[in-house]
Parts: sequence; structure tokens; C-alpha cells
Amino acid sequence: LTDECFPLALMRPVIAVRKGNPKNIKTTADFQRDDMRVALTNPAAAIGKMTRELLQRSGEWDALKRKLEQTGSRIIEVGTVPEVANNIKIDAMDTGIIWDAMAPQYPELDIVRVPLFDQAVRNVSIGVLRCSQQRAAALHFARYLAASDKGLPVFKKYGYEPVSGAPWTDTK
Repeated sequence: LTDECFPLALMRPVIAVRKGNPKNIKTTADFQRDDMRVALTNPAAAIGKMTRELLQRSGEWDALKRKLEQTGSRIIEVGTVPEVANNIKIDAMDTGIIWDAMAPQYPELDIVRVPLFDQAVRNVSIGVLRCSQQRAAALHFARYLAASDKGLPVFKKYGYEPVSGAPWTDTK
């Protein structure tokens, strides 16, 4: 379905905490503490699926899953990354996992980077569909977004880690 694809930026999962990290969260192992309220995205979201895979690899998922399944648990599952961030922002939860690129949108939060998540880099890309009725305009826009002196600095401004790209050439 995709005719051309342009890489734009990279993003990684991070642990989100309230400003100042009042619970002193340093690793995902802290999610197991009895005083911890944790929000995770469900596996329908890309980060939810990735979180499970990474925590399975580290050997932490089974214990966390048992807590998640317990009635009255202080670990909840939500649908989206903004729901995780908003739960932490309003102090309904202490921590959760969000994309590092989303963190700048929440000045009330801090992030904790962990090596397990640093290796889980994901690409942000834009594609032009073969069936596009305005293929030339779509391709022009995609190239603009991928230009090192046009779209990529905007991604950086808003918290993404832009990839390297060529300078803008306004051709159609």
C-alpha cells in the first residue's frame, strides 16, 4: 500500500514520574513495591506490547502481570500513552511507561531512562500511499517533513529525536 516511506524521528519508552520523582523510582523493579501505583498501556497500543516484551525479556513481567490481575491492585491498564501521562499528572498514579517524545508535552512530569528501554528504539515515519489521489502533493509534504532544515527541526522542538535528512529542495 505504501509507495514511499520517509524516516522522521526516533523514540523510546521511558518511565514517567511526577516532577521531582517523589517516590524515587529508578527502575522498572520499583513497580513491584507495595506503595507504588502504576499505569501501563494495554497490548493494543504499540508501547503496551513492547513493554510486555521487554519486561518478559528482563524476567519482570510475570510478577507484574500477577499484580495487574489482582482485584484491588494498584496497577492499572489503560488504552493510550496520554492516559498514562494524565493519570500521573493528576496524581491518580505514581508512575507508568510513555514515549520519551511525549514527555515534553507534560511539564509536570519527569522521566527516568533505563537501559532496558534505551535499546527499544522505534521509528517515526511518514508514508505516501500508492492509492493517494494527490500523490504529488503528498510526496511534496512528506519530503518537507523529512528535510533537515524544515520539518525535522520541528520534530526536535517538540521532543522527538530527529533522524538526519537532506536539506529542503522545493521540487514537485
